[in-house]
Amino acid sequence: MSRQLLIKTSFAMGELDPLMFGRIDLRAQEDGARRLRNVFVHPGGGVTRRPGTRILAEVPAALRLLPFDDKDDAFLLVLAPYRLVVLRDGSPIADLEAPWSAAQLREIDWARYRDRLFVVHPEVRGMEIIRRDGMGGGSWELRPFEFEATEPEPGIKRPLAPFAKVAPPDTAVRVRRDGTNPPPGASFGDFVIVEARHVDGASAAPVFTPQHYGVWLRINGRYVRILAYQAPDRVLAKAYDTFPDSAWTLRWEEEAFSPARGWPRTVSFHQDRLVLGGSRDLPDWVWMSRTSRPMNFDPGSGLDDEAIAFRLADETRHVITALVPGRNLQILTTAGEWIVKGFPITPSGTQLERQTRIGSQASPRVPPVDVDGATLFIGASGRELREFLYTEVEQAYQAADIATLSRHLLDDPTDAAFDGRRRLLWIVRADGRSATVAIDRNANIAAWSLQEFAGAARAVTVLRGRLYLILEWANRTLVEVLEDGIWVDHARVYTASTPTTTWSGLDDHLGHEVLILADGEPVFRGTLASSTVVLPRPASRLLIGIPYAHEIEPTPTAAASRGVALDAAHRPIRLTFRVADTYRLRVDTGDGFRSLPLAEPGASPFSGDAALRACGWRRGQSRFLWRIEDDAPTPFTLLAVQTELKVND
Repeated sequence: MSRQLLIKTSFAMGELDPLMFGRIDLRAQEDGARRLRNVFVHPGGGVTRRPGTRILAEVPAALRLLPFDDKDDAFLLVLAPYRLVVLRDGSPIADLEAPWSAAQLREIDWARYRDRLFVVHPEVRGMEIIRRDGMGGGSWELRPFEFEATEPEPGIKRPLAPFAKVAPPDTAVRVRRDGTNPPPGASFGDFVIVEARHVDGASAAPVFTPQHYGVWLRINGRYVRILAYQAPDRVLAKAYDTFPDSAWTLRWEEEAFSPARGWPRTVSFHQDRLVLGGSRDLPDWVWMSRTSRPMNFDPGSGLDDEAIAFRLADETRHVITALVPGRNLQILTTAGEWIVKGFPITPSGTQLERQTRIGSQASPRVPPVDVDGATLFIGASGRELREFLYTEVEQAYQAADIATLSRHLLDDPTDAAFDGRRRLLWIVRADGRSATVAIDRNANIAAWSLQEFAGAARAVTVLRGRLYLILEWANRTLVEVLEDGIWVDHARVYTASTPTTTWSGLDDHLGHEVLILADGEPVFRGTLASSTVVLPRPASRLLIGIPYAHEIEPTPTAAASRGVALDAAHRPIRLTFRVADTYRLRVDTGDGFRSLPLAEPGASPFSGDAALRACGWRRGQSRFLWRIEDDAPTPFTLLAVQTELKVND
């Protein structure tokens, strides 16, 4: 029988996948944990109880949160099925009709440009959310975005929009005047028939649909506008240029975006150009606007500042999922990752290169996140968190998976955002919980933990250094903020200019298990039976919320120290916990939980070592050395744990 001293100084590898517990040879086992719930991992190694959430507003069944940080103010845009709600300081200031269904909201993309936000979805016409200066947050407008246009005749505009050949490459068209029948009330004028067929003379696959009404065609550089559908290979149109003959030609295009062909799939801005990636019928195309003219996609004569269009030519079918501006324009697709080189990018100087073949998740669309110059995105499998990063050694981009050690926590992701102040990547899951990853690229740290709420998280975003969540709870949808100093969830804070004992209007929490604090001290815990409470003594600040517990459990003993065999009998004798800014330690060493008060309420929190004796033999990974679990509404930070252990040799 021997004694061993196990000293755990770090949790910097986060909560480990149970499938990793057999790899006792990895250093990650010593710096990881078996369970980390409702705590954040510090890059330095310690773990801290997460702050609670405070209710800002109740909204419709919202599914997306978009930040809008303007020059003089900050707003949250809350997207619900067919509705857009604008919040300022937690209060609604605008409520607009929107075109997106619940399913479509899971696949939208957006990009900010000056005073407007562009929002796209392949089945919905691209929209602009516009803020106009004014009192109380200004006025807000949601409208379809319009391309610049020329006016070939009064009231008729030809958009300077992207054009592309959507039909098969071997489809030819011709323009003829014979047999045209202008619409009722119109003169014959320049009405023409546009016919389509295969270049070899065979009948073409369906080229036109009734939804082509109003769509412009560019044929050998000349324009016609479709006025009536006649057949899948024939339409009536009006010509706005002179066509010298009725010869068949393969050189023709149509508007890339229309009800017939779908709308942009992704949007971004790069080098002062609006970039649109993919559409429903052209999923692997990229269009870049003229420099400083985001709604002008006229290619002109190919001058340096004119529009650019290209396709991701590859043997694999690509669906563009995201456009990420950075060192280079990054194009993420379902089958790989590309970059567009060039500074500046010009029509004649565009260099397109495929870098990796990982692929990213298309639906639900989880927006990629920039962290210190690396682009983090969810891999096509939905179980990988990839770090797309340029490496000087390889002189190319790599896409390492940083979820390898904690893959069990990356399960069905639906949204993501990076909290730069806390160095945390938040990944919302379909089950309503959120995985968080503490990231320090310089120290090669990606430490995972799991955040659990009463109810379910549905969306996350960061605005001016604060993290906001959409949480579903008690049949309500709430916008809440993660707030330091609050240690309960779904909190409401009430204040009174004069200390009082009677507080009313607590309807939000009626019928729920709550915790009430008066001037920072707990005064009630239980089911709230009335919307009015009477305190034992007057208070000027009342906080009410739903308690939550943090949990910390180390890796199995054999994994925590290479000196202990997998199935050796062992017994902890004494445990020492080094904590910081903590009021209470509640720990189970195998014989039930014990609470160690470390500081009195109202006093300064305790920092130092807390020790206790332990007993009881145990064997194998199913028995833990110690386990911390506590729902006290106070701060808690664990820095290190020392275990004096007796091992039966």
